[in-house]
Amino acid sequence: MSASNHLNFPPHLGLDHSHSNPSFSHLRNTSRTVCAVQSIIMIIFFGLFSSSSRVVAASFKSDFTAKNFGLLQSVNPQSITSAEQQLRVDKLLKLIQQRLLIAHDVARWKWNHKRPIEDRKREQELLLKVRQQATIYSLDPNMVATFFQAQIEAGKLIQAVDFQTWKKQGIKSFPHVPDLNQILRPSLGKLNTEFLFALTELTQFLGCSQIQELIKSRSQVIIQGDGIVKQVQSIAISPLLQFQSTSCSI
Repeated sequence: MSASNHLNFPPHLGLDHSHSNPSFSHLRNTSRTVCAVQSIIMIIFFGLFSSSSRVVAASFKSDFTAKNFGLLQSVNPQSITSAEQQLRVDKLLKLIQQRLLIAHDVARWKWNHKRPIEDRKREQELLLKVRQQATIYSLDPNMVATFFQAQIEAGKLIQAVDFQTWKKQGIKSFPHVPDLNQILRPSLGKLNTEFLFALTELTQFLGCSQIQELIKSRSQVIIQGDGIVKQVQSIAISPLLQFQSTSCSI
């Protein structure tokens, strides 16, 4: 085809490479700019939406948890049956028993590693932690700290008797003892969380004489086992019997 037969396409199609089309180029650049702006807006929108969703979800979870604890503590005492009262008391006392029985393995580990029974630093760390957790569960931090201090003292009493017995028996070490840091303390940590739930369910009734009598009688049945003598029982439940109430009506 000769140069004279060169095809001339209509300018609006933008197919004529022999002529520049400023209008079309401007339109094409403008379109690209609009698309880029739209993309940026969409990225910002979804970013804000995602962040907002996480904040709302976190807020909802926190509020939901707080309301649940509030519901537990706002139950009308008159609506709790005697059977339900005993279930709640038994739940807490069984946790106390489990913690006391773990004290034997704690003592064996300390005996094997020649560690002292008392660890003040560790005790203070635990009491500080449960004080902080108490506010999450809508519990009195002082009451919770006193309760856990009693569990610590009761456990140390069991360990002290174990040490005296093993010394008299001339025992050098024990085989197959669970590791204190890897097994025993994590188990105690789980029990501590369960304690907080159990206290949340029961704390509003602890000032009632009927509940205190139930704690005394049921503890004789439930808090039993190797090394759990009467003195240990008494120490463990003593904080639960210190509450006083003039408006208890269950």
